Amino acid sequence: MIAKFAKKINEILIQKEIVQKEDAELYQYGIENGIVVAGNLLASGIFGIVTGRPGLVLVFLLFYASLRSYSGGSHCKSRIGCFLISMAILFIPVYTYEPVMKNVPNAVILLIGVLAVVIIIVLAPVESINKPLDEEERKYYARVTHCITALQVCVLIILFCLDLQDYFYAGYVSIVLIAVFMVMGKIAVKRYVQ
Repeated sequence: MIAKFAKKINEILIQKEIVQKEDAELYQYGIENGIVVAGNLLASGIFGIVTGRPGLVLVFLLFYASLRSYSGGSHCKSRIGCFLISMAILFIPVYTYEPVMKNVPNAVILLIGVLAVVIIIVLAPVESINKPLDEEERKYYARVTHCITALQVCVLIILFCLDLQDYFYAGYVSIVLIAVFMVMGKIAVKRYVQ
């Protein structure tokens, strides 16, 4: 359905000579991805409003999307699988905040966070089976991942010091999940190569 809709948009753009015919396939791909991203953002926004935690969901998405784009890791094979996993992941910051922050000692939370950051720095970027990276791309993605991670750690420290615990937790969970997906992606690539 998304592909058909994107194709219709692309045909209109070609007819209006906004897009050249030789670039049609590239634009179709971009339009499809744009629709998927917009749908994910809309669904995430609705989820945040329904759960009464739109700020927490927004902070989680800002941390997650900015770092995940460059760090790599395990990916779903289908768009619908990606959408469903993305929606399921939103349950983690929203529904685990109170049990974790009230019952887990700060030292344990700190230890897990430091471990996640170390994993991200050491493994970044984790290639996908579908998209291997050349040496130059690897260096670029690693550098960007390290910069984003450093910035996010600084923001987490500020959120913690300002006692904005729910927003701190949203960013923290994002970093931990990215580290988990990176380890899963590394394992998947090693199994595929063997």
